[in-house]
Amino acid sequence: GKGKGKGASPEGRQGHTLPRTRLSADKFTGTVVEWKGKYGWIKPAEEIEHEKAGLRGGRLFVGMDDIIGRQDLDGGAPVEFHICEDESGLGAEEV
Repeated sequence: GKGKGKGASPEGRQGHTLPRTRLSADKFTGTVVEWKGKYGWIKPAEEIEHEKAGLRGGRLFVGMDDIIGRQDLDGGAPVEFHICEDESGLGAEEV
């Protein structure tokens, strides 16, 4: 039917595909707060100095495409990552 399939909604839920800007020169450390199957949240070990850092309770979004060498993360696991920014807030990449 109409509205299904690829390209049906150019706006859609594309938070994980929005254009990004990397903010970190060196990797940060943190802990996986939760993993929801294809995405999750990371709590950085140190406070991030950025205007969007307070969004989402200080947590960083991470999608399965941002993980190197595996498909998922375990809750409570220590991780290293780069910090990136898009329109919706801050995220982690190269986890």
